Amino acid sequence: MPIKKVNLELTDRCNLSCTMCYRQSWKEPPRDMPDEVLDKILSDLDQIETLEEVVVGGIGEPTMHPRIKEVLERLNKYNLILTSNGASLSEDLIESIVDNVDQLVISIDGLSDQFFSIRGFELEVVIHHVKAINAIKSRKKSRTPQLLFQMVISRTNKDDVFGIMDLVSELGATQFIVSNILPASLVDKDLILYSENDSPEMKAFYQKIRNHGLRKGLDVKLSESKLKTERRCRFIENDTTVINARGDVNPCYRFAHSGTEVVFGRAKKIDAHAFGHVMEESLEDIWDSVEYKRYRAMVYDNHYPSCTDCDLVDGCDLVRDTIGDCYGNAPSCGDCLWVRNLIYCV
Repeated sequence: MPIKKVNLELTDRCNLSCTMCYRQSWKEPPRDMPDEVLDKILSDLDQIETLEEVVVGGIGEPTMHPRIKEVLERLNKYNLILTSNGASLSEDLIESIVDNVDQLVISIDGLSDQFFSIRGFELEVVIHHVKAINAIKSRKKSRTPQLLFQMVISRTNKDDVFGIMDLVSELGATQFIVSNILPASLVDKDLILYSENDSPEMKAFYQKIRNHGLRKGLDVKLSESKLKTERRCRFIENDTTVINARGDVNPCYRFAHSGTEVVFGRAKKIDAHAFGHVMEESLEDIWDSVEYKRYRAMVYDNHYPSCTDCDLVDGCDLVRDTIGDCYGNAPSCGDCLWVRNLIYCV
């Protein structure tokens, strides 16, 4: 299948240091995508006739890249999605967002006090920026960007979810995304709300979120509350590739950077995995490589072990990292909580 969607990480720097962020476990120094790499990518994207959608986001804050406005202008012919924490949006950048972006996804993980404890930043500033976007949309009689808000939910902030839905509904949101926390260290292992088995309390809580969203006119995208058998990778099924800030071509966000995660109380080392670099080959050539094709087929066909609920998981050394699995696949997707819809990404 051809490439239909590209997730472009302009930078892995961020202007905030959120308590639950995957970046907390990174050892690599943060960086912006170099100009020559960005120029090559933009040129490559122009050559892909099947490309429909570009997400400018990643693990960093894309609005920090010095060429963000140029990138939005260059990519506005696609369905263009921008993800942001909404903390540092200048007036001219807001104008560019309204002129070029189809969907703006902003993260809000709590009301004022909880938001500050998680992000170390004032929620009121983010709200001010969203209102400025709405004012310019109104002035230009523009329906875009559609406003989507996302929340990483945990035991720390779960009581704020209904107040956040009220807030984003008032701000004109069309969609509200709720993703579970994926702890980056054992310190946070007890913050998860989801479980391996049925929890009537959490099931009722998640249903209450859905019902509240309906009353507020929100399209709610809600992660699962328990581990289920079904495994579906949205990156693979949507013909998506990820390009990180270095220019590496990765299969998903999970393999874009090395770090750590905790899967149901079990620490795991994540090793970044790339199928090529954009300065060495074209994006389409990397996508069409034998190794990348084999990987996509393996994931699409579910031909990899289900480590998370395997009876042998407690005594298995292979689940300690993502280097390989017991089927001989590399990298290993057997513990991925994204394919279980416990973790959700745009």
